Amino acid sequence: MTKGIFLKLSTAILIGLCSLSAQNEGDVDAIEKARQAKEAADKAAADAAAATEAAIEAAAAKAAKEAREDAKRKKEEEEARKAAEAAAAEEAELDAAAQAAAAEAKRKMAAELGLDYVENDNVDTDESDVDAEIDTAGVVEAKESLGINLGLTGSVGFLNGEYITNTPVGASLVITTPYGFQIGGENGLSLTLSFALGSYNGNGGDNEPLNAFLFGAGANATLFDMLFSETHASYIGAGMGVRHFSGVSLERILQNGLNLPVNVLIGAEGFLTTKADEVSGNTTYWGGLGVRLDYSF
Repeated sequence: MTKGIFLKLSTAILIGLCSLSAQNEGDVDAIEKARQAKEAADKAAADAAAATEAAIEAAAAKAAKEAREDAKRKKEEEEARKAAEAAAAEEAELDAAAQAAAAEAKRKMAAELGLDYVENDNVDTDESDVDAEIDTAGVVEAKESLGINLGLTGSVGFLNGEYITNTPVGASLVITTPYGFQIGGENGLSLTLSFALGSYNGNGGDNEPLNAFLFGAGANATLFDMLFSETHASYIGAGMGVRHFSGVSLERILQNGLNLPVNVLIGAEGFLTTKADEVSGNTTYWGGLGVRLDYSF
């Protein structure tokens, strides 16, 4: 019986030791697993932190790259804009210089040709316009000249022949045609065909009224656009005669200088007639100071 009890007691003690040993081993496994889990969590946190840092660095690098590229692009655009503005300013300066040179050349040519020059602020300075004819684009308006001058000459006589008792006073209309020729170049002697028509009133004979009607044809001579002389074979009063007028022309100042369509001539005007009126034997003459205003068509 004692043996049986001892055996049972031994068995119980062995079972208890086995249970205690198993429990201890279970506790060890649980602690190890907890430690491993903690290590895994710490590693996961470290990996997450590293990934976050890497993402932040990548985002910052990308933003910096984009900002650099944007700044570079803006700088290049600004430089291109400044270059374009400088090129445009240079072109505008060259265009202005070309326009001024073209206008000056046209002005000089118009003055040489005796044309009217009109400034036009809307003139295109394209090369085709610069090379265009002088009367295009509204820059120079060339009035087509007919080459005809109408002149009204008035004279006051202070010299006369014996037949005249009161020196005639009157006026003549002189029509100068474009027909003639030039000798010695532009400033040489110019001869043109002209006609005269006039009327002069005075006294002759026994102080009777002398009404001398005049018409004739002849030539005008001009030298250096300054000195002039014109002579007309005329019918004066009641017979044939000669009308002569010579002096100084202001054409160089009024027409060539001021580009005016008028001219003033100042000089001596004289008349010679073989028959002043119907009375016989009345060949006579008279003369005085003459002033004429010419208008060019």
